[in-house]
Amino acid sequence: MFNRFKLGRSLDEVHAYGCDLLFSEVAMAVCAHEGIDQRFNHLDTTSFSLTGDYMPESDEHAIAITHGYSKDHRADLKQAVLELMVSQDGGVPLLSKSWDGNASDSKVFQERAEALLKTFQNSPNPRYVVADCKLYDKDTAEHLKSLPFITRIPHTLKVVSQVITQALAIDTWHDVDVQTRYQRLELCHYGMAQRWLVVFSQAAAWRAETAVRQAQHKEYDAIQQQLFHLQAQRFESQTSAYEALSKLGKKWRYHHLDSYAFTAHKRYGTKGRPTPRTPIKATEWQIEAQVLPEAKRINHAKQLGACYVIGSNIPFEQLSDVEVITGYKAQAQAEGGFRFLKDPLFFVSSLFVKKPSRIQGLLMVMTLALLVYSVTQRRLRQALARQNDTLPNQIHQPTRRPTLRWVFQLLEGIHRVRVTVQDQVHTLIEGLNEVRIKILRLFGEKVCQVYHIASG
Repeated sequence: MFNRFKLGRSLDEVHAYGCDLLFSEVAMAVCAHEGIDQRFNHLDTTSFSLTGDYMPESDEHAIAITHGYSKDHRADLKQAVLELMVSQDGGVPLLSKSWDGNASDSKVFQERAEALLKTFQNSPNPRYVVADCKLYDKDTAEHLKSLPFITRIPHTLKVVSQVITQALAIDTWHDVDVQTRYQRLELCHYGMAQRWLVVFSQAAAWRAETAVRQAQHKEYDAIQQQLFHLQAQRFESQTSAYEALSKLGKKWRYHHLDSYAFTAHKRYGTKGRPTPRTPIKATEWQIEAQVLPEAKRINHAKQLGACYVIGSNIPFEQLSDVEVITGYKAQAQAEGGFRFLKDPLFFVSSLFVKKPSRIQGLLMVMTLALLVYSVTQRRLRQALARQNDTLPNQIHQPTRRPTLRWVFQLLEGIHRVRVTVQDQVHTLIEGLNEVRIKILRLFGEKVCQVYHIASG
């Protein structure tokens, strides 16, 4: 009885009730039941590219399916934007809201900051919002003053490179773990007293080394092309030739001029082969140059790339530096939720829904599926931790944090067989092995009853 008409009417009812309201009510009930820690709230947005021809609705509360900045790199398609806030504890979605396809992150975060301020003030326990660098903007600074936040400071601000350079010069690092260390700086920026943490990551250093090396090789090839054309030109004087070379050199980032030489070319006043008496009309100059890598700049660029700055207005007495860094690193929880929602097996465009209001309802239903998935995965990992046990991962190594998707793949091959013997129906479960039985027992007694195994 589940057909497209039933689906459409259900989505209409969801939209009429309020997609955001319905999801928040369900999420709050689940968090209370599961005892989910809501101190760190990770906020992010993504876009869903859609292939349908969506007409504007008369309902003013429906989103507009339109062109905008595409995070899927499909600028040719219309889209909708989804805002998601998840907990650090298990990546459980706490909030879901759909926006117009052309809504910017700054606009989304501005409105969310206002709503979160009221929510956090009424919360019995301290709560913090964690987001990427899009949260930290001059336009949102006014709203962030009263909102406890942890965010990455964008590299586009000049002060960031200055702060990192200062930290590299001082070299008084504190270890977080084997691959991460940091320095703290207290300052006032955008009218807010803040704590900035310059974080050095070994993984980021490896990425920066690769990126700088590729950029250096690319620049060297471009310089050789520039010098080829420059050396083919003739100039009226050595000064003008050197000025042209210097103009090119100002744009070089990873190289410097090593040596150069001039070649004179005489231009005679008459045609034909010149003789010692032929008058010289003018002398033209060619320039040849050699470049070498700028080791100091290359090393500085690698060091800058290995560091990033985390900003927070939360007092140190309330949250330590290490907790701030750990809280920001868990921002991957929100990105993991988007990967789940945008998986090809679950993608919204695989279902063609004509009305924007129904798209809005469908996005809420998809996020509800993420809620179920994340809670189930959290329960599984907690059961493994309580039993101090592991499961084999994709390369047959023990892990205590398997993804639920991999667990589902491990369970593939179990069959429920019904056999009739003397008018009596018997149910048999085939395909169970040691690993599958261990997984089923982790889900509790009710699941064990379904699969006819002892709860152990």
